[in-house]
Amino acid sequence: MKRIFILIIYSLIIMSCEKEKIVEVEKEYNWKSHEAFRYDDIVQMNSFASNDNLFFLGQNSFSSMVSDSLNNSDVLFGGSVSHYSIWSEQPSDMKLPICKDYFFLYNKSNGWIGFIPTLNPVTFNTQKEFSIKNIDSTYSYFDFQQFNSGECVAINNQNQSLIPYVSFFDSKYILKLALIDINVESRSSIYLDTLKTKILSITDDYQSNLVHLESIASYFFLTTNSKVYRIDNMGTMVNVLDKRINRIIESLGKLYGFGSGVIFTSSNDGLTWEEGYAVQSEYSYINYSKIDDKIIAYRYSQIWEISISETEINARELDNDGLDGKSITSVSKFDNKVYLTTLSGVYYKSFDNFFDDRIKSE
Repeated sequence: MKRIFILIIYSLIIMSCEKEKIVEVEKEYNWKSHEAFRYDDIVQMNSFASNDNLFFLGQNSFSSMVSDSLNNSDVLFGGSVSHYSIWSEQPSDMKLPICKDYFFLYNKSNGWIGFIPTLNPVTFNTQKEFSIKNIDSTYSYFDFQQFNSGECVAINNQNQSLIPYVSFFDSKYILKLALIDINVESRSSIYLDTLKTKILSITDDYQSNLVHLESIASYFFLTTNSKVYRIDNMGTMVNVLDKRINRIIESLGKLYGFGSGVIFTSSNDGLTWEEGYAVQSEYSYINYSKIDDKIIAYRYSQIWEISISETEINARELDNDGLDGKSITSVSKFDNKVYLTTLSGVYYKSFDNFFDDRIKSE
């Protein structure tokens, strides 16, 4: 009896010494990874939101997300997210543009460009494509800025595209711009054609690549090393500033340009500029977008809300929990959510929580 009692006590001691099982709970991040963008669709370079669709342009695909408010039977292609393979050069350092009606593709070796309807990206004869060489035989190569400077081709609100390229003639390289009018035909905006093309040349000495290209409303802005040009929808080009501006953003009817350590302002659609106060040089090298009427800036995995006044600029860093190590390429609001495209997937969160401050770790 004594021996049995000792064995029971011994067993209880052994059981009490067993290690407790550790159950690992996966961390819930504020920014959620979208399940539809994995594997071949993980690298996403740009996005654009219309009323009914959110479009994505990746390294190998074009994708369309349908609004929750629509019944699938009311749209051309059903399903919440549809992916379409594309044939084009889309390196991970280029950001091709998307607008409501079409997106842009290219091939640098032969100067081929394509305008593809967003609502019908795969049907034969709905897109418009041709070679710049057919318009300008002196074409040498496209002069595209990298994605961390903005979209490589600018599209304005008149369905015009401005394409920068370099021509070689008489032993000289010349920076040129192809201003192309796109006609969006009937039947739910699924057929495209070109109306006209105008070639513009930068007449000052061309010694280096284009610095920045931007569209604001109906105007285009192009920056070289030492000048800023404004191009209107008729193709009239004006040298508006003999200084370099690296970024341009519109806010409440004014244009703001970020130079090297200084901010410039314009109150007449960029026709004239005034030099303002000193700012940190970092403002010239981050990307800007608009969410409603607010200026959003981003670089790598960080996001800020930017406020600009007559005397100062402020940046409030926003929550980026779940984005560590990601490189953000675009920001879009759609269906009361904010979507971020990155080089490693698409992330989203509720718009109601988008402007939450970042909580920095101790």
